[in-house]
Amino acid sequence: MIAIAEGIEERLTEAGHRALRREGRSEGRWVLLDFGDVVVHVFHEEDRLYYSLERLWKDCPVIPVNLPVREPAD
Repeated sequence: MIAIAEGIEERLTEAGHRALRREGRSEGRWVLLDFGDVVVHVFHEEDRLYYSLERLWKDCPVIPVNLPVREPAD
């Protein structure tokens, strides 16, 4: 899960965005990455079900994010 959050942060950083705040890494069950206009939550499945963020955000519009395509490493 930490690797997923790090990958997301890396890609957003490459796209020119800077993380303003990070939380939850030390617990290892969830991570919050705050990029100002974009907030990313990464959860273990049980925690995701418990917090049910989809229910909280269900009325918000979905905004597609287009990141540059990264070529595979050799």
